[in-house]
Amino acid sequence: MRSHPGMSCRRRLDPVLLLALLLLSWARDAAADEVRAAAAGEAPRVAAAAPITTAWQWLGESSGRGEETRILAVGREGELAIGDSGGMTWWRGGRRERAALPPVRDALFDEAGQLVVATEAGLYVWSRNGRPLRRTLRDGQAGNTIHRLARAGTAWVLATDAGAYWSPNGRIEQPLRAAGASRPITLVAVVSTGAADAPPDASLDRGGSSLAEVWLFGAGLLARVRGVPSDAGLRVVDVQREDLPDAIGERAPVDLVFDAGSDRLHLVFDDVVVSRSVTANADRATTAWRIRRPVLPPGARIRRLATLDDGVLLATDHGLLAAPALDGPFQRVGGSAGTSDCVDVRADRLRAAVVLCREGVFAPMRSAARGLAGPGALLRAERARVAPDTPGPGAGRDESGDASRFALAPDPPVELVLRHALRRSGLDVERDRRLRRGLWQRAFWPKLSLQLGADFDHDRARDADQSFVSGDTRYLLDRSRDEGRRLSASVSLDWDLGGVAFPDDAVDLSREQRQVVSLRDDVADEINQLYFERQAIRERLATPGAIPDPAEVARLRWRAREIEAGLDAWTGGFVARWRFERSRSLPGAPAAADTLHPEVPSQRNETR
Repeated sequence: MRSHPGMSCRRRLDPVLLLALLLLSWARDAAADEVRAAAAGEAPRVAAAAPITTAWQWLGESSGRGEETRILAVGREGELAIGDSGGMTWWRGGRRERAALPPVRDALFDEAGQLVVATEAGLYVWSRNGRPLRRTLRDGQAGNTIHRLARAGTAWVLATDAGAYWSPNGRIEQPLRAAGASRPITLVAVVSTGAADAPPDASLDRGGSSLAEVWLFGAGLLARVRGVPSDAGLRVVDVQREDLPDAIGERAPVDLVFDAGSDRLHLVFDDVVVSRSVTANADRATTAWRIRRPVLPPGARIRRLATLDDGVLLATDHGLLAAPALDGPFQRVGGSAGTSDCVDVRADRLRAAVVLCREGVFAPMRSAARGLAGPGALLRAERARVAPDTPGPGAGRDESGDASRFALAPDPPVELVLRHALRRSGLDVERDRRLRRGLWQRAFWPKLSLQLGADFDHDRARDADQSFVSGDTRYLLDRSRDEGRRLSASVSLDWDLGGVAFPDDAVDLSREQRQVVSLRDDVADEINQLYFERQAIRERLATPGAIPDPAEVARLRWRAREIEAGLDAWTGGFVARWRFERSRSLPGAPAAADTLHPEVPSQRNETR
C-alpha cells in the first residue's frame, strides 16, 4: 500500500503540534494565576534566585568574653541567642543579656518565646522576664548530658546520653526507645506528616490529628519514630531502624536536618552530605540514600547545613558557602562571613538566614529591604561622595558612560602577593629546604662533652708519746699537716655519621612538613579568594556601560578596601609599598582613591 505524502507529513508534525498546545496551555494558566493574584492583592510570583553570595552584613560580635562560640538560636521576631562554652547571650529589645551556664551544646525558642538551653550539665529554661532555671531530667547524669534539641510545636525532643525524650509542654519526659535501651542519641530532627498545606510546626500537637516523625541518630544507628502527639505525650505507632550507606563507614555525622519543604532528610558529615526522601508516598528509588560530596575549600570541614527556599548554605571552618542547590557549585559569600570560621547557620523568617562565625553574626544584605538595620547611612554617604551632582539611577556615571572614575588602585601580581604572604607566615618553601639541609648537616657536627674534675686532700695527724729520762718522765706530742690539690679536664667529640644517610629526626621532620604543606594550601586558598574577588570587583566597576547604581558602587568599593586591608595584613604592608614604589617609577600615572594607607605617601588626582 502506498502512503500518502500529506499523511506522512501530518504524522511527523503531530508531536510538535501537541508540544506547542501544551506550552500555550501552560502559559495561559500561568497568566490567569498572575491575574487572580493581582486581583487578590498578592505580589506576582517570581523565580527563586540563588542565595546571595555577596553583601552579607555584620550584625554584632559573637562573644565578648573569649569563650568558644558554639550554637545559634533564632526566634520568630528576629531575636538571636548565642551559646558558648561559658553561657548564653540573648539579643532582645536592642540589648544583650548574659547568663553564665555550663558549656552550651544547643538552644531553641519554644512556642511561648522562652529560650531552652541544652548544656553538658542539664537543661535550662530562660523566660523573658526571669533568669535561666534548671530542669532536672531523669536517668541521672547521662540524662542530663544533652547533645541536641528539636521543637515539635509545644513539645521538645531531647537527645541525651541516656537516649531520646519527648517532652510535651516541657513538664514530663517520655523516653523514645528507638535505638535500644539507654543508647546515647547525638542528633535529632522532627517533621510533621500532617496536611501538605500546613506548616511543619503547626500540626504537631493538635489533639492527635496528625503524625510526627522523630529521626534519631546515635551510636552509628539511625531510627525513625512515628507517633501522634498529644498533651500527655507521643503515642508511638511505628518504630523503624533505617539502613545507612556503606560508603560512610563508622564516621560520625555533625548535623541532621530537613530541607525547606520537609520532604528530604540530610545527614551531614564534615565533607559529605547524605540525603533521602521522607515523604509517605515516596517510592523505593526516592527513599534510597544519595551521597553528595560538595567541593569545599582545601582543608574545610562542614559544621552545619541550612536549606532555604532559594538555595543551600554550608557553615564551615573556612567560611560560609552558598549554592543554588545541594549539587552545587558552592561559593564563598562576600564579606568576612566568607572567610571566617563559621560554627552555625540557621534559616530565618525575617533575615532569610543568619550565620554565627568567630568574627561575629552575619545576615544577608537583602534583610535591609525587610526593615532591619542595614548600612543605609553608609551607602547614602558614599553615594553623595561619589556622584554629588548626578542624582537618580544614573548617579556615579559620567555622560559618556566611562567607568574609569571607579577604577581601583593597581594590585601587584598574585604570585608576589602569595610569596610575601607565605614568607611572612613562615610557610615558604625555603624554610623546608633549610630544615632538610640543617638536619642532614647535623650529622657532621660532633657531640661535644666537657668534663672537669677537682680533687682536694687534707691530712692532719697528732701523735702523743712519753719517755723516762734521767729519773724523770717526759711527755712528747707530735703534729703533722699535709695538703694536696689535683685538677683535671677532658674534652670528647662524638660523631654519628650514620645520620648522613638517615637522620634520627627524619620521620618527625616529614610529619611536620606535611602539616606545613596543609597550612600553606589553606593560606594560599585564602589569598587567592581575596585577590581574585578584588579582581572581579575591578572588572565589574571598570566595564563601560555596566556601572551599577551608587549604592552598589559604594558597597563594592568598601568591599574592595576590606580585601585590600586583608591582603596588606597577610603580606605585612607589601601591597601598599608596591603601589608607592610604582607611583614613584611612574610619576604621571594617577592613583585610584581606594587605598587605606595614609602612612604611605602616594600621588592622587581626585576631582572634587
